[in-house]
Amino acid sequence: MSKKKKKEDYEEKIKKLEAKVREFEKEKEEPSVVEGVVSQFIPGLGGIIKTLEKSSPEFRRRIAETDAKIKHRLETGWTSKPKVEYSIYARQLVPEEEFKPRRIEKPRKEVEAPAVEREPIVDIFENEYISVIAELPGVEEKDIETKIVDDKLEISAKKYRKTIKLPSIPKSIVEKTYKNGILQIKMERR
Repeated sequence: MSKKKKKEDYEEKIKKLEAKVREFEKEKEEPSVVEGVVSQFIPGLGGIIKTLEKSSPEFRRRIAETDAKIKHRLETGWTSKPKVEYSIYARQLVPEEEFKPRRIEKPRKEVEAPAVEREPIVDIFENEYISVIAELPGVEEKDIETKIVDDKLEISAKKYRKTIKLPSIPKSIVEKTYKNGILQIKMERR
């Protein structure tokens, strides 16, 4: 082969390589999805990912795979929750030529849940008085009943009921307020 021919072959190979490099640089101008997401949450980490992509072909391949999966999931509307659809079909016991499938909807029953008593959330404080704060959302003040029995306070209101052991035996209830679902009781100590 002549020198002129070799030179032309080399020049052509160089042009092809330069074209591939330009094409590769065009693709890499747009950051990967992974790089963009990581950069949003941890600034500076996107640059580390970009450096690793340049230095490690395996890392670049894994990032490309992850990007492809993410893009596919975004395009198809992927969700981690399974979607289940079901229906019931029935057919009459008649000759096949007369057979026409029909869809039968199951009637839905409205069942009222049984009333369940719940314990309210309660905080107890003791200083010169015994203070009890109880959360009773959705209850009217007229429905709240309180009673002191020895060293216990009984609170009941519609679906709530709780007996609270107090740190000491109280004499009586000095103050009782209810506002925005919060009951505050102040009791005098013996």
